Amino acid sequence: MRRIVSGIMYERKAVKDEFLVSVRHLGNGHKEAVVRQAEGWFELKKASIDEIELHEREREESEEHRREANRKRAARRAKTRVRHMVKVAGLDALLTLTYKANQQDLTLCKAHMKEFIRRIRRVLPGFTYVAAYETQKRGAWHIHMATHRLPQELPWKGVKVKSYSVVRAIWRSVTGELGGNIDQQRRRKFSKQSSAKIAAYLSKYMLKAFEDGDDWSNRYSASTGIQVPDAVRLTFRNVSMLDLIQLAYDEIAAGNCECSPWLSKYGDAFFLSTEARPPAGATH
Repeated sequence: MRRIVSGIMYERKAVKDEFLVSVRHLGNGHKEAVVRQAEGWFELKKASIDEIELHEREREESEEHRREANRKRAARRAKTRVRHMVKVAGLDALLTLTYKANQQDLTLCKAHMKEFIRRIRRVLPGFTYVAAYETQKRGAWHIHMATHRLPQELPWKGVKVKSYSVVRAIWRSVTGELGGNIDQQRRRKFSKQSSAKIAAYLSKYMLKAFEDGDDWSNRYSASTGIQVPDAVRLTFRNVSMLDLIQLAYDEIAAGNCECSPWLSKYGDAFFLSTEARPPAGATH
């Protein structure tokens, strides 16, 4: 990538033997580390008049590409944000709210979601969630929601009723004539699952929003008060990528944990996510 500033041509490229390391402790046994090669702008030469004119034309012609790239970066940040919030809150169950009618109004869907949360907190105070909105093939909106595992029963009209039935009744009371349902695979969805897997599942819908041409900020919501800790960021020079990958493992993969590593195809970025394993004999 090149640019011209005050008549000088610069090129953005990797900084040799310099890497950025980011480590984040998210709580609930979750940690993440990112190692990537540093980049910077390097002066190439004084640009000619022809090069300056060509640069200006290309910049005007590529404005749409830049906007698209900015949107994609924002979607990736939202994906990361959703993943972090699920882990920080320790959410370990998944719930999907759907419509029977072909309800295609996102604003109405969000209003229904807000009312659903208000009503469910009457029977389950402190209900915490991170949710993503998605359209079905027919165009109807539905909501994927990470939550804490629900108790087997909840109070409903003075008696104890199975949680599945209570949640469905509350959602249907909100959707009214549009009809409502919750995911039919209730045993799997209400059972305890890995927060890391749920976080990965839910966060993918932020990139799905980008692919659909929608603004990522319209496509998720969460309980207030979920505070994502800041990352510790360090710069290393004259150290190899391999050494820093080992450092990442030493920092966040000590002890009994599950590791999910990823290395870019060019070998210039590495991501490691770890999750504490449950004690031996623990059930999900």
